[in-house]
Amino acid sequence: MFAAIGPDIVYIQAITDRDIFLDYMDIELFRTVCGDLGINGRKVYVVFNLEHIRNIRLTYKKDFANLVYNWGAIISVLALYNVHPSIRTVAEGLSCISPEDSRMLICDSYRDAVQRIMYCKSETGYEEPPWKKAESGYNGCIKQFLGYLARICWLDLLDLPIKAPTACGEFKPLFIALEEFRKDRLAKAGEHRQQISRIEQQGNLQLERNQMLLNEKLDLYVKNSAAYREEKAAVTKSILAKDAELEQLAAAAEDDECRLSRIYEQISSLGIGAELKTRLLVECVALIETDAAAQQFHMELTEADRQFLRMLQQKHPSLSKKELRLCLLIKLRYNTKEIARETGFSVRGMETTRYRLHSKLGLKKHQSMKQYFASFRAES
Repeated sequence: MFAAIGPDIVYIQAITDRDIFLDYMDIELFRTVCGDLGINGRKVYVVFNLEHIRNIRLTYKKDFANLVYNWGAIISVLALYNVHPSIRTVAEGLSCISPEDSRMLICDSYRDAVQRIMYCKSETGYEEPPWKKAESGYNGCIKQFLGYLARICWLDLLDLPIKAPTACGEFKPLFIALEEFRKDRLAKAGEHRQQISRIEQQGNLQLERNQMLLNEKLDLYVKNSAAYREEKAAVTKSILAKDAELEQLAAAAEDDECRLSRIYEQISSLGIGAELKTRLLVECVALIETDAAAQQFHMELTEADRQFLRMLQQKHPSLSKKELRLCLLIKLRYNTKEIARETGFSVRGMETTRYRLHSKLGLKKHQSMKQYFASFRAES
């Protein structure tokens, strides 16, 4: 809760029925509240009721230091009261590190807090406040010690040496120990910075190595992509050339079939003996069927291959075109796997087909089809 109890005095209290802690200080919210109360742009005096506050977190301590040292004197005096014993030492530490133009006071009551603020507003700066006179001797040493400790632990101010006050003879060992603690923290902070620097250097080296590997892989990818494009272009060119060749062969085969058909018609119209005419017509039909088989085989046949097919058709006229192709591939010494790949059959299916063809040719068990087809050359 925020409330104005004077033209430039703000009252703050946490409205709660249970114990809580101070986690962080919202400086922007405080400025907004000051603006809403019409006291923006002036030095502000704050009365803070710490009832139910049982802990002050490190983030709040750092926010307070940031407020009083980096944001300027927004708060001229911060008067705390109802300070519970569990947080009194922390509150005294905060008051010890606050500069003169942004003081923190620990008060006994609301009345004491208001009186101290009114005194601070009216003081000329030459007369020492009454509560300052009480902060000499034992209490003064305690406050100085807490101030040094707060600067080291909360503000990380490690560069300022700690000097034991002359009036604190019995507490001098504590200040000496605190100075050694400061030196150790300073050395540890230096080691931490060196470790961070080494980690950064190692990270940068690893990053450079990873970048080099990435660049190498990228170059390899570019090269492989170029090689792939070249190979694809070459394969495409080869396919186009093969297609053109097949078209030429198909056209030539079609011309041969047309010529053979005309020869067949001419022989049919010749006035020659019936036996000779029949033999010539049979030869002509065999040539036509051989050319048709060659077209189905999708391969260019030699004259020997054509002669083989004609003789095979004469001896075994019941063979289908697929069986003729299989016989030709066997005669050309293709093995079963190669024939299966060429014809689109499985290897096991091709073995079954070869067995049936062996029976259809009327061959004996010990007689191979390769030997049988080789005998065709001897007969020719």
